[in-house]
Amino acid sequence: MPIVTFQPSGKTMEIDDATTLREAAHLAGVNVHDRCGGLGACCNCIVTVVDGAEHICPKTVIEEAVFYLDPQDRLSCQCKITGDVTVRVD
Repeated sequence: MPIVTFQPSGKTMEIDDATTLREAAHLAGVNVHDRCGGLGACCNCIVTVVDGAEHICPKTVIEEAVFYLDPQDRLSCQCKITGDVTVRVD
């Protein structure tokens, strides 16, 4: 089972494959500032991938449309996890 580590809190969460980063954050008690319930509409749940980007699904059409995302930034609601990752939540 993949392990997600949230920085700067250091909280970790073991999750099932294909769980989103948003879901993992909520289970770990980490606030990702989402307001749309995981639909990708609010674009507030941005996290920065620190390690393990290869274990996250490719960017979705919704993410590609968000012009201000840096290459390492993702919308947590759109990221399905397949392996261990570390992300920073600001």
